[in-house]
Amino acid sequence: MGTCMQRMSVKGDVFVQSKHEVTLSGRGVYPAPQNLRTATQVRDRMKLLQVCCACLPLALAACGLIPQHRTAASVTDAAKSRAPDSPPAAEAKAFLRTKQFAAALHELQLAAEHSDAQSEYLLGLVYANGLGTPVSEADARHWLAAAAEKSYPEAARALAGLAIPPTRSASGDVQLARELLIWAIRHADEKSVETFTKAAGVETADAFGRPPLSYAVTSGSETAVKRLLAAGASADHADHFGVTPLMLAAEGESEPIFDSVMAGTRKLNAHDSVGNTALFYAARVGRTRHTVRLLAAHASFNDTNADGWTVLDVAGKTGHAEVARVLRDAGATGSLKVAMVRVETGVDPTRPGELYDNWPAVAIAASRDDADAVEALLTAGARADEPTPCGDTPLIVAAKYHAATVIAPLLKAGAVAGLANNDGTTALGYAAAHGVTDVLDALLGKGVSPDIRGLAEDPPLVRAARAGDVTAIKLLLDAGADINAAYPGRVTALMVAVAAPDPEIVEILMAAKPNLTIRDRLGRNALWFAASGGNEQLVDKLLAAGSPVDGPSLQQSPLFAAVQAGRAGVVQRLLRKGLLPDAKNTAGDTPLISAAALGDVVVVRTLLDGGASVDAQNAAGNTALIVATREGHTEVCRLLLQAGANAALHNQDGSDAVDTATRRHLTAIVALLESR
Repeated sequence: MGTCMQRMSVKGDVFVQSKHEVTLSGRGVYPAPQNLRTATQVRDRMKLLQVCCACLPLALAACGLIPQHRTAASVTDAAKSRAPDSPPAAEAKAFLRTKQFAAALHELQLAAEHSDAQSEYLLGLVYANGLGTPVSEADARHWLAAAAEKSYPEAARALAGLAIPPTRSASGDVQLARELLIWAIRHADEKSVETFTKAAGVETADAFGRPPLSYAVTSGSETAVKRLLAAGASADHADHFGVTPLMLAAEGESEPIFDSVMAGTRKLNAHDSVGNTALFYAARVGRTRHTVRLLAAHASFNDTNADGWTVLDVAGKTGHAEVARVLRDAGATGSLKVAMVRVETGVDPTRPGELYDNWPAVAIAASRDDADAVEALLTAGARADEPTPCGDTPLIVAAKYHAATVIAPLLKAGAVAGLANNDGTTALGYAAAHGVTDVLDALLGKGVSPDIRGLAEDPPLVRAARAGDVTAIKLLLDAGADINAAYPGRVTALMVAVAAPDPEIVEILMAAKPNLTIRDRLGRNALWFAASGGNEQLVDKLLAAGSPVDGPSLQQSPLFAAVQAGRAGVVQRLLRKGLLPDAKNTAGDTPLISAAALGDVVVVRTLLDGGASVDAQNAAGNTALIVATREGHTEVCRLLLQAGANAALHNQDGSDAVDTATRRHLTAIVALLESR
């Protein structure tokens, strides 16, 4: 079968601080065997689907305490009969799904204070489970009772069965506990891992059968792996694709994680759905130490997978010479005629075997950077754009193999630089994004447009900016690249550079006179990204160059971006530039109210020093003091009171700061307010 020479990676965007790609595999550009990709890459692709699928159970979880003894049918019937979410409850659930507990609490508190029954119910559950706030039985009972009085269908049952544990918990809802456990694993929250493990159980599986231990292994969390194994998690729990934590650990880089999982396995030679064992997983990515450990534990090395390959075949196909040597020394044999492996270069393209099966001869010659062979093949009638099985034209192959010499004969023969492969990538785009500057220079030198791109591909200049490649950016600009090119999210190279932030690239791009008024599809300009990134020098540079400081709506104002990012220095600069300290966003919040909600003492002080009104109220009538009180930010409350905040002001519900603090049992803030 044909294979595609591709690199599995996560493409950065303007929000990613690192300017380098994050590679998911240590195998370089050499492909996984097709049958191994079936099991391994399906797992990677299912993560995207799982993000979508997780929303449904989490929404159901947020709607009620589903007792563990209830049947799936009864839960489904309840979901069908439940009334549609109220707008604030729907908004809060969106925050819960993304684990923004503080934001969910804020949204629910506002709506509950306006007597929204569903929000009262959810707020009671939040307090009962301690999500984004300490567990509070009093608050839980208060809000559940309020919802029950409005005949909210599940509030009475929840209230009757309320049992507040002494620590944060998701007891009563295994689905929610499982989602929170996975979140805690990914965020290295050890305390929450312990708590939610007790609530969810160590073998609770997601929609694809994957247990928490598998997530801990792939997240690289050694502590979570050990904690789950100590709690009884099985190293041999297979998901719906037959993939076990041991297989994932064998594929992973961490030696301590692999050793821990190895110590707990009882099924060393378990197979996934396409016949691969843990030894196959280790061999595919060149984990020599893992391979040695597995062999020492008597892992079988002559098993064949669904395609009839042995583990030695896999090591040879993927170019891992050291792993192949270890396997041969152990007595492993192969069953395929594979490419000759070179220690220095991986695979010898002059003896391709099956690696280049179904590749056109001109593409193979291009991968070798053999200009003479390319010219001879083209003269004999070969097509200059004949693609490989994964859609790579010879030009794209040349870019992937750093084969600059063959660019000229291919273009001379009529190769079209704008053709994209199955992933939507062009040769120029690939070269710009992956630091292949010799090929990039060769393409541009032969007159290829510096702005050429695939239909769904970012402009080459944007891709080079994301890669942080100064040389590629200079080559593209020298060739006349459009400094303002933006597609498909209307993000420019300058936005990417200031968000990174990368001062050197920003300097180069600014010299090309970019249009500073351009905004992305959310209405944010380069100054907004610079303010959010917090580099004061870049903010100064953009302001000095005449960047507009106002947004199409106040929600996109750079001042709010700086406040949300906690960038006090940027806030100060923007205020000096003339931005109004009391401008309000669509919710009526001023920057001071936003900073108070976040508990950012430094930004609050900066805004007060800049002339912000301490008693400004938002659409709900809340002042910065009421908001800071509600969020439990004692030091912010102290600072606001010192600035003259009026603790007697009431919001639209008739509550002042003291009422809010008393209701939330914030004794320190109550004492502070009453002392004034």
